[in-house]
Amino acid sequence: MSAKFNIIIFTRNVIDLNWLLGVVEAKGLNATINEIESVENWEFEDLQIHACENDTNEILGLLEEGRIISIIGEVNSNKFAVMLSKIENIYEIRVSLDTKHIVYLDSDMLDELTQPIYDEVSNILLSSEMVDSLLISALGVEVIVDYYDDFQKMNLNSYNVVRWVFGTHKTRSNHSLKGYRQVSTNIWDKIGKV
Repeated sequence: MSAKFNIIIFTRNVIDLNWLLGVVEAKGLNATINEIESVENWEFEDLQIHACENDTNEILGLLEEGRIISIIGEVNSNKFAVMLSKIENIYEIRVSLDTKHIVYLDSDMLDELTQPIYDEVSNILLSSEMVDSLLISALGVEVIVDYYDDFQKMNLNSYNVVRWVFGTHKTRSNHSLKGYRQVSTNIWDKIGKV
């Protein structure tokens, strides 16, 4: 079983899924959605299957009703999953990309092969369409992270984060982040091997 490259994003506002799909396509990647499901809670009660052709506004409406959305698909023949949820006023997007056919991405460090991927994702997160809504994002392989208003608590309870990306209002420029180094105003990378 292959590992999963994760991008976990916490935002103040919902991200426009049509815009995000457009970004993927503009990068020359062919994304196909194979399955959309929603559940009432994390016990996966009241499973509903939705047509893949559904309008993204309809899917986001389910999210606003408190349902958890699961989108399964492929991008250039690599399997991916996206989980969308909302807790109080925080939106969470968890993207998992199977590394089975992109083995170099199954790495717990930044190097000449993985750095461009992390940088590309970071550029999207810090784009004008996202940065004002972005609270924080964690990138890495098999990442575990939950949102807390207290970033130190969030960091202490996280695992396998190779890069943190902060939105404009959460910039950590004047703070020390143990085990990470600041590489730009909004980006902190893990020092050495994770």
